[in-house]
Amino acid sequence: MHDSSAPLVVFVRSGAVVAALAVTMPSYAQDQSASAADTQVSGNDLLIVTGTRRADRTVSESAVPIDVFSASDLASQAQTDVNAILKNLVPSYNLQRNALFDGSAFVRPPTLRGLPPDETLVLINGKRVHRSALVQVSGGSLAAGAQGADLSQIPSAAVERIEVLRDGAAAQYGSDAIAGVLNFGLKRKDKGLDVTARYGQYYAGDGADLQLSANLGLKLGSNGGFLNVTGEYARSKDTNRAVQRPDAVVLQSQGYAVKQPVTKFGSPDAKSYRFFVNGELPLGDDTLYFFGNYGNSDQVIDFNYRRPVSVTVAAGPSGAPFTFGKSINLFYLDRNADGSWDANGRTWSDATLFPNGFTPRFRSTNVDVSALAGYKGERAGVSYDLSLGYGQNRIKYYLSDTFNPSLGPTSPTSFYDGSLEQRELNANLDLRYPLDIGLASPLNIAGGGEFRTESFLIGAGDAASYAQGIYASQTVRRADGTTFLVTHPVGSNGFPGYGPTSIVDRSRSSYAGYLDLEVDVTKAFTLGGAVRYEHFADFGGTTNVKGTARYAVSEAIAIRGAASTGFRAPTPGQLYLRNLQTAFIGTNPVPVQVATLAANDPAARYYGAVSLKPEKSVNLSAGIVLTPASNFTFTVDYYNIKVTDRIGLTSNFIVTDADRIQLAALGVVDPNSLGVVRYFTNGFATRTQGVDIVASYRAVTAIGRLTTALAVNYNKTRLIDRRTISLGDGRTNVLIDDVRKRDIETLLPQWRGVLTQTLQSGPVDVTARANYYGNFTNNQLASNGGDKRFGSEVSFDLEVGVKVAQRYRIAVGGENLFDNYPDRETRLTFPSTGAPASGFVYPDASPLGVLGGFWYLRASASF
Repeated sequence: MHDSSAPLVVFVRSGAVVAALAVTMPSYAQDQSASAADTQVSGNDLLIVTGTRRADRTVSESAVPIDVFSASDLASQAQTDVNAILKNLVPSYNLQRNALFDGSAFVRPPTLRGLPPDETLVLINGKRVHRSALVQVSGGSLAAGAQGADLSQIPSAAVERIEVLRDGAAAQYGSDAIAGVLNFGLKRKDKGLDVTARYGQYYAGDGADLQLSANLGLKLGSNGGFLNVTGEYARSKDTNRAVQRPDAVVLQSQGYAVKQPVTKFGSPDAKSYRFFVNGELPLGDDTLYFFGNYGNSDQVIDFNYRRPVSVTVAAGPSGAPFTFGKSINLFYLDRNADGSWDANGRTWSDATLFPNGFTPRFRSTNVDVSALAGYKGERAGVSYDLSLGYGQNRIKYYLSDTFNPSLGPTSPTSFYDGSLEQRELNANLDLRYPLDIGLASPLNIAGGGEFRTESFLIGAGDAASYAQGIYASQTVRRADGTTFLVTHPVGSNGFPGYGPTSIVDRSRSSYAGYLDLEVDVTKAFTLGGAVRYEHFADFGGTTNVKGTARYAVSEAIAIRGAASTGFRAPTPGQLYLRNLQTAFIGTNPVPVQVATLAANDPAARYYGAVSLKPEKSVNLSAGIVLTPASNFTFTVDYYNIKVTDRIGLTSNFIVTDADRIQLAALGVVDPNSLGVVRYFTNGFATRTQGVDIVASYRAVTAIGRLTTALAVNYNKTRLIDRRTISLGDGRTNVLIDDVRKRDIETLLPQWRGVLTQTLQSGPVDVTARANYYGNFTNNQLASNGGDKRFGSEVSFDLEVGVKVAQRYRIAVGGENLFDNYPDRETRLTFPSTGAPASGFVYPDASPLGVLGGFWYLRASASF
């Protein structure tokens, strides 16, 4: 295990060295330095459009903390996935691997300030982005039950800038804006073609990754209009950081031809292509604008291995022999006249289909489409913006190298498991009028309205993927007349298909109106306020407010603060989803069916579910802005976010035989196949507190233009309330169990830091980055090995590029340059493999990642 203080010492020393170089390196005159800084898209004088309705507000003048990242910030990253880029740029933004977690392995759920992805609002060009169709039923404790936008659908080559508002903004933008707002500004250039090719691979020799992108700018009309088109193609091979499972080691020694390893642990095998278009066409004094996208991705992962026979390992975690049972029970083929099955008749085993066992392969195709058009202009001093946008995301699931055990020998071995679909239609009208009331600035009056419809659909898979065959439950009769019960899972094993009881086609509409005021009372003192009313067809109305203030003590010092209320309405997906999974519970080596249910499902009601209601939040922030020079800025911001009635998934309810009788009486289909039930609930409340520290320094030095940026985040979440329910038979259950509670509080590191240094010296540019991740705790039941604290880590990234003939650029780089890995797993490990039964050596919750170092070459050209 790492010395937990050593990575922090390395990070701090790196910062000290960079700071010393920045201070001591000779620089040219201040005005020259400032001029160079002004050319940076991320400069402090850059106008912002997020968090304010004013047209003249800059980053440094904002009353709330906001970060702006330019296209060059994105282009110097090893990865092109926007999620991975934000993880490197924003310390409070975390992303975990989620290997083997069904759809969450493909649509990875990020967290901002420790809050789930659907508590962060995502905008493109200031307009709301539709959600992913995936409800994160397998996204880990931090995102369990969440349904947010899929940022991987946005190609980084299409993005001119990203504004990250680190403050609650539901009173300005509506539902979801609790942790903050991400606003992606698309490229607007009207001429030229930029093409980029990047190839990379992990130091381990796998994960070959090819990225091709092109961005084309065209003039539209003769009055300043433009059409900007981006295309991106990506192809990445899968990765593996697992060792062979101990049961598979024994099978190999017995002559079974099993794969090495039988289950991969890493990133999916993936390919995708994505397109974005952005345009404007001036029409006299007004402007018609539009943007949209089309994305298509195809990804595949392994599920857990299924053994063909029972296996005994000589030494398990305790040192004693350990037996892995046969994954699928034996089948009895001869039926008696009374409907029972003959114990002495013919039998069948899944080993007939899969003599070496089987590892289901889970595939997802993801199609994402959006289109938005708007009309904006000004009349009599009133600015107006009217827009209509539509977005749709559809995910299809397929499963191969498996079978439906309840169908026995008649089962196919590949399946279409069904689809998830999200559709959204948004109409917006925004108005703005600056009213001179005799203060230091006009009173900016903004208001408007929004109408939205949101739909969630689940489409059925093929019949064999969900069918309950005759072998699902077999009462087997011995020769002496006694009987015993043999059960086999229903549905394609690994991920049962969506059947008739899971089909959903539900919609919801809402409308909203807002008023936003902001004024400079004096040159030093700014006040702002917003109020928004939003009404949902299924929940009624909610009103939220926000107030902001900023006071410049001097030209170099300003203080700022904000207070707001917020909310997040349950999505139709959370209201109506019904999902079945095959899972391994605890140390039981035999999989069971886990049902994730909507709160209105009869089985959920049996276990105490009540109707969902919106989450509510209170967000407080206060900070100081120091600008001792035009090329140096230092900000510190404190935040406090209380979220009540948080929506998530309950802990597991173990289904007993008595429960199955009651569930059958309630009309629940096939209760005998259920092993575990969980459902969506407003089950808990949290308080998140933290501090963001951001510093930037820019100068023109003797060796070139130097930019240094430091971003540090301290974030701590505490669960302050959780519901307990009592069932009719005297059982009680805490809806959010102790393991989930500890995950919410400790699964993310409290400290995270990013130190970035860029140097532009003639045709050569260098970007160096140090990333610090504090320690975190992976929590488990005592029977699963208990909690384990993983130490803090530091990783380094480096890219060196050179321009050739002004038009071409070649770069070489490394991410996690020194091939650092998190601490190894030590709980319940087997002596024969040095790993747990799964073969997974590293915790997939590690913020560092589990894949090690990655090198790449990048070539680009501009025409």
